[in-house]
Parts: sequence; C-alpha cells; structure tokens
Amino acid sequence: MDNPQQIRTESYNFFINDSYRITPRLTLNGGLRYEYNSPAVDAEDRANIYDVATRNLVAVGTNGVPRSGFDADKNNFAPRVGFAWTLGEDEKTVLRGGYGVYYDQSPLAPAEALYFNSPFFDNNIFFSLPGLPLTLNDPFPSFFPFPLPDSALAIQRDLRTGYMQHWNFNVERQLWRASVLEVAYVGSKGTKLLTARDINQPQPSVLPPGLPFVPRPDPRFDDIDLLESRANSSYNAMQVRFQQRLTRGFSALASYTWSKSIDDASNFFSSAGDPNFPQNSFNVAAERGRSNFDVAHRLSVSYSYALPFRRYEGVAGTLLNGWETYGIVTLQTGRPFTVALLSEIDNSGTGRSILGFGANDRPNLVGNPELSDPTTLQWFNTTAFAFPPPGTFGNAGRNILDGPGFQNVNASLLKNTRITERVNLQFRAEAFNLFNHPNFNLPDNFLGSPTFGRITSARDPRHIQFGLKLLF
Repeated sequence: MDNPQQIRTESYNFFINDSYRITPRLTLNGGLRYEYNSPAVDAEDRANIYDVATRNLVAVGTNGVPRSGFDADKNNFAPRVGFAWTLGEDEKTVLRGGYGVYYDQSPLAPAEALYFNSPFFDNNIFFSLPGLPLTLNDPFPSFFPFPLPDSALAIQRDLRTGYMQHWNFNVERQLWRASVLEVAYVGSKGTKLLTARDINQPQPSVLPPGLPFVPRPDPRFDDIDLLESRANSSYNAMQVRFQQRLTRGFSALASYTWSKSIDDASNFFSSAGDPNFPQNSFNVAAERGRSNFDVAHRLSVSYSYALPFRRYEGVAGTLLNGWETYGIVTLQTGRPFTVALLSEIDNSGTGRSILGFGANDRPNLVGNPELSDPTTLQWFNTTAFAFPPPGTFGNAGRNILDGPGFQNVNASLLKNTRITERVNLQFRAEAFNLFNHPNFNLPDNFLGSPTFGRITSARDPRHIQFGLKLLF
C-alpha cells in the first residue's frame, strides 16, 4: 500500500574538552560529550505498531504508545580521556593511550519500522493452487482458501542507543630522520546494538504433509519481528604501522593488523554469507560467533616515488623528467561465512521472517568442515554437514568457516610535462589488479544446492586505463 514516509527527528550534541600539559613531556586530555537523538516520528502519525504488552496493533501516540513507538534514550553521556608521554633524552619515543565512549547516531531501522504494520503495509504471499491460478488482474484473491495472516513489527519500548567503548595503547618510535614505527593494541566493545528476532516464531515441529502455513503462537499474525537493543560485540587487535615520510621523492606507508571480532549480529540487515537473524529467536546466545567482517590478518602497503630524472635538459629532459609512480598492495585472509539450508527448506517447521531476508535453518555438523587444500570446486568439506531430523534446528554454528583471501596490487605511472609556466600536461596509466590475480567470492554455502561448497564467481579482473589531463 502507498504510505508516504514523513519522518521527523531532532539531534542535539554538547561537548566539553580540555588538554593539560603536566610536564613538557606529558600531556593529558579529557572530555565529556552528551548526545540526544529524538526518536523519529511520522509528521501525521500514519503508523501502527505492535504493542508487546497488549499483543495488539496500536496507533502510535495512543493508549500510552509513544508517537515513535518507543521511549527516548536521554542517558547518552560519552566520556573520553587520553595521554601522550615522550620518553628518553632523544625524545624519539612516545607512548599514547586513550579510552572513549561513542554512541551510534539515530539508526534508520526503528523509524522505518513505523510503516511496516497493517493497514499501511501488507506482506502476504499468495501461490498458485490446482484450479486457482494467480493472475495479474487479481494477484491477491479474496477467496483464497487458506488464512494468510499479516506480519507485524514491534519495537522494544525502552530501546536504547547502541554505543561503543574504544580503547588503545601504542608506542611510536622515530627510527631515522624521516621514518616512524608504531605498535599498538586496539580494543572495543559494542553494547546495546540494534538487532531483531521473531517473537511469534513457533516451536520446531514436523508439519503434516500439505499444510500451507506454519501455526504460530499468536495465529492472528505471521511473524512478529521485535527490534531490540540487545546485541553486543568485541574487537581486539594488534596494529603495526611503518611510515616513511617524503625523502628524495619517495614515501611509503605500511600497515599490518592481526585482529579478531566477535558478535551476535554484525548488521541489522542480511549480508553476504550470513543473514544476521537468529535461527532460533528464543536462543539468541547460539548466534554468537565471529563477525561477518572479521579478517584475522591484513597487510596494506602504499608508496609514491618521483623517478630521479630531473637533471636532464632539452629534449631528453622533456622525455625523461616528470615521471612518477604510485601503488597500493593489499593482502588479507578470508572473512567467515555461515553454512545454511536452502531458504525454501523449512526443516525446523518454524517459518520465515520478513526481516530474516531468506534466513534459513542451519545443518548439523557431523565432521571436520575444513580442507587442507581447498579448491574452487570444493572449498570446504561438504560431507561434514547433514540435514537435521525434521522438526529440529541444526547445531552448526554461525560463521565457522573462512572464505577466500584477497590479494591485490594497484599501480599507476604518471608523466608530467610542463608546457608553459602555468600549463602542465599530465599522462596517466593506471592498472587495477595489476597481476590479474583471481580473488574469489564466497562459496555456495547452502546445503541442498547443486553447487554446495563450490565457488562460482570472482571479483573484478585486471583493468587498465589511460588518461590525459591538461592542468592550468
């Protein structure tokens, strides 16, 4: 149905910060920030919300339900503190550390949730039956023989603003006149992050043959998705950085990260390799695992170099002077993914959620899923996964396997030719994925698919482009 969205919200931010130099070598800084993001409302209150307390759809702004569907969070205080301490007589070593709390900005999902309830939104699935074909002129027949209840969407009444606690400690050392080495420990913890689950999910059961819908605890509705601020995350990393500042036309920056990120929902919406929606909405603890974006090792090296041909004059100078090269090398290990059943296979008999975006049951893990020498034809041990008995959830965990790594080199070659004092002609040759290394996408992770365990696609191959630019 057509329901124009007229979302209104306000944001107020206040902060105070100060730095204090205790000694010439030790500086402390601290501050406090306060943020208030008002819950979004519809300008004309054209919205209904499922009220968990009364188990009914209620118009916003009535019967004690706020216009936004949830109460405002007015407790968003964010302290920050840090220090910098220079060591040694040569003053070439610096210790730094800090801690801070950072709040999420008002997310879009709760505001959008206002519009996902009847009668302003209708999500019914109709399908053809013998003697009852679906037609374009009547795709939603009123005489459909089976009851197909609407979905509903609810918001945790005391929904809180998600926040991140971030801390770090690093040692920086000047090695030579223009080079710096830094080693750091970085950590963070996310709390009260936004996520969702189906509070009308039925208990696992074996459905009788031919039953066209899943019986739910509240038969008036299909899934009832509850937006909650219950997810959490943790991140720990060692980070190493080497920087060579511009010297004789050359500069470089190399960064290496060894890290691990864990959470129970990496995003509000589905992402490649994981639906970010619980298999069992009444056992969300089983969703804790590696984050969808977790990469254990990552190395990035970039450089720029002005080729030393500037001593030539005349025609030779025109041809040889002004050449520069730039490049970025990226190497990283693969990110994790979740093995699941095909979305059309409701093995547990618990139905589907509109916020699950095709979220499906997981299989049982019956062996070691890792292979010592994976290939594109079999990236993991497919025989390690099996269909659970009908009416049960699978025991395979979330994000237990790694996808392919990533190796890439981008490089460019530039030639600057000065035509006059104010006019310069620049020629550019740029190559992306210079060595045409195949960087594969995630394998087919759906048990029941004919290509289960295979890699069927890859990222972009090598691209080369040329450009000519006149600067004046």
